[in-house]
Amino acid sequence: MKVNGEKMKRKILFVSPNLHHGGAESVLVKILNNIDLTQFDIKLVLLRKEGKHLSKLNNYIKVIDLNSKNPIISFFKLRSILKKENPDYVFSIIGHVNLILSLLKSLFFRNTTFLGRENVVYSEWLYKDITMKKRVLAIGYKIFLKRLDYVIVQSTYMANQVQDYFRVPEGKLIILNNPIEHERIAILSSEDINNDKWQEDKINLISIGRIEKVKNYYAMVDIIELLPEKFQLNIFGEGNEQENLEKYINYKGLKERITIHGFVENPYKYLKKSHALLLTSERESFPNVVLEANACGIYAITFDMPGGIKDIIKNGINGSIVSDKQIEEFANEIMKSYKQGYNAQKITEINKRYSIDKYMNELYNKFI
Repeated sequence: MKVNGEKMKRKILFVSPNLHHGGAESVLVKILNNIDLTQFDIKLVLLRKEGKHLSKLNNYIKVIDLNSKNPIISFFKLRSILKKENPDYVFSIIGHVNLILSLLKSLFFRNTTFLGRENVVYSEWLYKDITMKKRVLAIGYKIFLKRLDYVIVQSTYMANQVQDYFRVPEGKLIILNNPIEHERIAILSSEDINNDKWQEDKINLISIGRIEKVKNYYAMVDIIELLPEKFQLNIFGEGNEQENLEKYINYKGLKERITIHGFVENPYKYLKKSHALLLTSERESFPNVVLEANACGIYAITFDMPGGIKDIIKNGINGSIVSDKQIEEFANEIMKSYKQGYNAQKITEINKRYSIDKYMNELYNKFI
């Protein structure tokens, strides 16, 4: 459409609960910071304006704070915002918000295009350790998720689960791997390390992520116990399990060999100086941290896990996948990668398939 000879920008409202540190939030910030503003008028709606990723947003992005934690209140506030803004597209990045928006789509906004990005492995999260809340969510997903115009997933594994569990039609499913900002990472990874806890004289291994049960850091501690003392593990993150993890590290007598650094704004300079990234999670939809490690030319060693890890790792080239959560085999893979080495340049070349430019072009072509 043109007004006075000029093409009108299409309006997109992006919706998220918050911008706390997490994979989905990280992807959202990358999309917002890289979207073509000559074509689109964008705003970000947060149920609560909080989270460490807020500082990474470009300052021209307008943020609407609903200041709401209650799902029912969020429903009515979102309805009011959608009615006021009248967007062409609504883009949500996380499951329970997708459900709220799918209901709004069904009841009030049938002429608006709604896109929902899903970010979990449902067989591992929704259908294990079942609670009443999960039962309600499962019913909600089965009824409403397919009412969105498009559902975005990160891997074939996730696409199959969304189809199997929630009967989302294949025509509504779009597989988009997570994007990487290679130029930004190259700049940040070149910064000097000024951290007394970082030991340059060690063979540094690294892990980055929330310290929660699902990340299974206890297995990582057991792995370090099997390695020679010259190997040092650096954990960058924080979370509910940190105190318990510290106790376990002390119990194992590994306090001098494992350092918990907490959250840092720039983990890339540490990745660049590490020998390998370790990932021992119970599940990962499409782990950004592996993509980021590879972008720095760093080898990744992971457990086999439900999700898209096999789409990323090319065994022996950019990483290794250890089957059946074998602690000894994981330690052997670390030693093998250290003794044989790896081709960092080849790793970064493989990683270019996840460029942010490629991601944005696919987004434009498929949806907008």
